[in-house]
Amino acid sequence: MVRLRSEEKNELRPWTVKRQYVIASLSFVVGCMLFLLAFIGMRYGIGLGKLDHPVLNWMIQHRTTAMTIIMQAITTVASPAPFTVILILIAIIWAAITREIWRPLLLLLATGAGAITSVVLKNIFIHARPPHALMVKPYEIDYSFPSGHTIAITTCVLIVGYLICSRHTSRTRITSWILVSIIGITLVATSRLYLGYHWVTDVTASIGLGLMILAITIIVDKLLVKKEEALQ
Repeated sequence: MVRLRSEEKNELRPWTVKRQYVIASLSFVVGCMLFLLAFIGMRYGIGLGKLDHPVLNWMIQHRTTAMTIIMQAITTVASPAPFTVILILIAIIWAAITREIWRPLLLLLATGAGAITSVVLKNIFIHARPPHALMVKPYEIDYSFPSGHTIAITTCVLIVGYLICSRHTSRTRITSWILVSIIGITLVATSRLYLGYHWVTDVTASIGLGLMILAITIIVDKLLVKKEEALQ
């Protein structure tokens, strides 16, 4: 009896509709709150904005040669060109193994939406990056708010985790998703701050946007799956 209960707990089952909508709602609300806090901090220099300069100064004071090399490697992997190649490879391998198109395509579309959102908002808010004197070369010259690298990794890890866990869930998978998301997002966001390319408000806004894109992705995925089931 104990063994049967254990097997039932470990059985991989898809998420219920209720769970998907609850997670989508929480993600959207938390994402909106983070973005709003970051925007207010960026625009008016209050709240979260008060951390921008102190955090950057702390990062600069604690730079070392070895750590700089590590942070440059992390930020390079999350740069547009390498990250796009990695995403396409993931999508191709995923499609080849599972013989499905929708989930790999949804990953690409969601991550692409994040990149476009970042570019559009940068040119709307026109917020300056930290001075070049505080950056580690090579300098970045476009606008700062939000962080494109951070929104890319946030969107990617959240969407991949959702697409895997929502179809075949277990405590181990959900725990792994949470840990990988925290580690991946933290590493990329920290690298952008450490190298002097962004402010705290920039990376916080990107995490918020990533959560909002996750919420929208969940809704879109659920509606299309429901439509597909109706056609069958």
